[in-house]
Amino acid sequence: MTDMTLSSLSPLDTLLSTLRTDGDVATAHIDEGWMQGRTAYGGISSAVALAGTMALHPTDAPLRYAQISFVGPVAGDCTVETRVLRRSKSSLFVDAGVSSEAGFGTAAVFAFSPDRESHVDHNRLTMPDAPPPEALEPVPQHKVRPTFSKHFDMRPTTGPRFGWKQEVGEYLTWVRFVEEPRCHPTVALLALGDALPPAAMALFSEFGPISSMNWTVNMLTATPETDDGWWLLSARTGYARRGLSVQDMMLWNRAGEPVLSGSQAVAVYA
Repeated sequence: MTDMTLSSLSPLDTLLSTLRTDGDVATAHIDEGWMQGRTAYGGISSAVALAGTMALHPTDAPLRYAQISFVGPVAGDCTVETRVLRRSKSSLFVDAGVSSEAGFGTAAVFAFSPDRESHVDHNRLTMPDAPPPEALEPVPQHKVRPTFSKHFDMRPTTGPRFGWKQEVGEYLTWVRFVEEPRCHPTVALLALGDALPPAAMALFSEFGPISSMNWTVNMLTATPETDDGWWLLSARTGYARRGLSVQDMMLWNRAGEPVLSGSQAVAVYA
């Protein structure tokens, strides 16, 4: 620890300050503030897996890809076990698994690779029109919001987008940390990037549980950064049937640059 004390750290930095390494294993403690029901929020278990991987297998190459499966609940004291799948001159692939008292919880494969020279320069991932976050009302704290969500300032772009009975299964929301972390920006982005409710919930006519099954992440820049901590998150489902929803996910920075693309399968019990 530097001259920062625990009391001066953000909740995410406080969690990451518990990270310890030993050989190919890392340990950390996920406190109650990051829970959603009986398990930790998927973004935080993903961030812990990445932070453990980066501590155990340092590389100058940035994260480019992550495939994460939410196998079971994760909470409290956690162990991150890792295995290098391949290390070449330009790439590093690492398998990481997060376990806790409840058993095996989160499986991840992370791929690190640097920028390359290319004549191809193409971008159709244009940020949709959205009012600035300062012009929008934050989502208020409410008993139905999961515990972890208190760490995020969320500003839906139009109307009560976290309500039900919408015609389109989509959320488009500005999100930032209530207390901006000082940790590695990619770890912070994983901790924030899954903060929206699954898009299928916008279609609910009656409440029912949901459970994220996986999360595929493509990092579109080696240096994720934004102004004032704000990121525009999109989650949109094109298919929700027989208890399964699949959704596309995007994240842009304040300047409108695409930073992260992804997809997710969600189990729906409604």
